[in-house]
Amino acid sequence: MKLVKKMTAVIIALCMTVMVLPFSVNAAEPQLRFSDPTTTQGATFDVEATFYADAGIGDVNATLTYDAAALKFISGDGATASNGQIQLTGNGGGSTEMKWTLQFQALAVQTTSITIASVSASSTDGTSFQVAQGSSTITIGEGDPSLIDSTDSSGETGAASGVQVDVDGQTYSVVDFSDILIPTGFTKTEMTFEGQTCPAALQESSGKYAVYLSDSEGEENFFLYDPDGGTFSPFEQIEVSQDRYIIPLTEEVGSQLPSNLQETTFTVNGKDFPAWQNVDSTDYYVLYALNSDGEKGFYQYDSIDDTYQRYTPDTSSQEEENESSSLLGGLIDTLRDNLDRFLVGTWVLFLIFLIIIIILAIKLRHRNLELDDLYDEYDIDVDEEEDKKASKKAAKDKKAPAAKKEKASKAKAAVMEDDDFDDDFDDYDDGFEYEDDDFDDYEDDGEDFEEDDFSANDDFEDFEEDDDDVFRVQSRESVEDDIDDLDALLEARVREPAKRPPRTPKKRSHAEEDDTFKMDIIDLD
Repeated sequence: MKLVKKMTAVIIALCMTVMVLPFSVNAAEPQLRFSDPTTTQGATFDVEATFYADAGIGDVNATLTYDAAALKFISGDGATASNGQIQLTGNGGGSTEMKWTLQFQALAVQTTSITIASVSASSTDGTSFQVAQGSSTITIGEGDPSLIDSTDSSGETGAASGVQVDVDGQTYSVVDFSDILIPTGFTKTEMTFEGQTCPAALQESSGKYAVYLSDSEGEENFFLYDPDGGTFSPFEQIEVSQDRYIIPLTEEVGSQLPSNLQETTFTVNGKDFPAWQNVDSTDYYVLYALNSDGEKGFYQYDSIDDTYQRYTPDTSSQEEENESSSLLGGLIDTLRDNLDRFLVGTWVLFLIFLIIIIILAIKLRHRNLELDDLYDEYDIDVDEEEDKKASKKAAKDKKAPAAKKEKASKAKAAVMEDDDFDDDFDDYDDGFEYEDDDFDDYEDDGEDFEEDDFSANDDFEDFEEDDDDVFRVQSRESVEDDIDDLDALLEARVREPAKRPPRTPKKRSHAEEDDTFKMDIIDLD
């Protein structure tokens, strides 16, 4: 029983050991390590760079930096140097270790170091390594400075191509550069400048070059060259995101931006570029830049989060102003280009108008002279005729109000005569009543008349048949007929009061002027 327990314990221990072994092997991270040599001034020495991994090593790329004033790079397998940087490249071929030997010359008495700027590595199956980075410490003591070689057989610093350019009034020389300095998204090539060939890096999407220039003090930097305009401007790449970058431009494009953006300066790695700050929110800036696709555009920079993003300005109103200004500018340019023709045409038009005015003036003068001769021939005094016309016009204007006044008076008189006619008719009716009363009195006294004067009916009949003597009595029926005629007359006058002249009513009786009804009495005695 005890034996079984021991065997079980051994098996468990073996299983645990097998399980732990793979973890122990994979626990070691890939590393890039360096030796730490000690040397003297003027002497040459080697620095060993070793890459370790627990799996098969594939491609390795590393960028090293060093102090070019203390060290001079001489040579190295799979290594190129320029301007204080060394580019290491190699392939492990599936091994777990890679080595580079870098040769330097000590230039100054001091302690300096070689550090790793960046490193990337992968296994043979393409798996990326997380590399632990090391460094090399170099101690330089007293030595022989005369051993220092000033020649540059290794191409550590760029060799001058003999081409010089002027940038903002300062003279620069075009120099060659190492591949490790080629900007992201550019490829090394050659370009022709002022008939001379010089090295440069090209962004194929935009057709623009990055040219490596050195000033009089030996300071070297890339400058952006625009072959269309033939101009150089400061070059600086800003990483926006992975595999995306922008290059600030110095073009004047402020007219395309809204009015709330105020022009200022934006500094990147000691280089100044034009920018526009938002006056409403001062944490934001706008840059005009070239992106990784070779396209130009605006980018907004957030100074708080240190981020960049695309910016589209609202320029609708600005476009209208630009359109109107462009039309005006186009007109001005047209006038400027055709100034001679414009001046000649203006003088021709002026002469034509002057000739027309002179001809019209001469014709007017001749017409006036002919009129003067005509007036003299017929003895016509123009001033007198004008005075007569003015007098007639004044008299006519003076008579017009009087005629209007007279017309109004006649209309008023017509209305008054209508009123008088009504009064006369009333008086006429009153006179009739009066005479009717007299007739009634006469009837009261008729007893004697009937007894004395009309006792004989025959005599009365003779009297009625007598044609020489007329006895006419206006009866009430005749008066009513007259009244009917008067009513018809009044209605006609009301319908047309202004067209019919007024008249006095015609009375059928022996009435006198005082409108009194009278009757002739015949004495038969």
